[in-house]
Amino acid sequence: MQSELSRSSPTEEQRRIWRLFLESAYALIDLLDAELQAQRGLSMRWYDVLVQLEEAGEGIGMTELANRILSSKSGLTRVVDRMEEEGLVRRERPPGDRRAVHVVLTPAGEDALAAARVVHRHGIQEHFVQLLAERDLKALAKALAKVRDHVRPLRPGRISG
Repeated sequence: MQSELSRSSPTEEQRRIWRLFLESAYALIDLLDAELQAQRGLSMRWYDVLVQLEEAGEGIGMTELANRILSSKSGLTRVVDRMEEEGLVRRERPPGDRRAVHVVLTPAGEDALAAARVVHRHGIQEHFVQLLAERDLKALAKALAKVRDHVRPLRPGRISG
């Protein structure tokens, strides 16, 4: 087993590229989060929840929301509790299933999302897009799609496909 693992280990150059990707991804997330916090008082985690609720349209259950968010689902109930206290989301029972509870975007949540989206998109442009040529973006998209397509169905507790 050990020799099999050794043969399949990445080269020094491949590890360097991996580290470059990882450092860039974490730094971008931290930077975009800090900008959202400073300019809109909203974390990337809250932004992610608002985006997922907007895309869902009619609201979704907590399990589905946990499967959709990009960040860790740990503590999601507390996050939604805080967002509800701030008036950005509300919990409601869908007609026809009184046992289920859906999380729904409120008008205040829609407004907060629209304001945060301006900051977030500006950050993407400033810290990512403008640094790369169109051919770089296309090559990166092609490469990352391959990785995403491989890892997405393997991600524990997440939506696949």
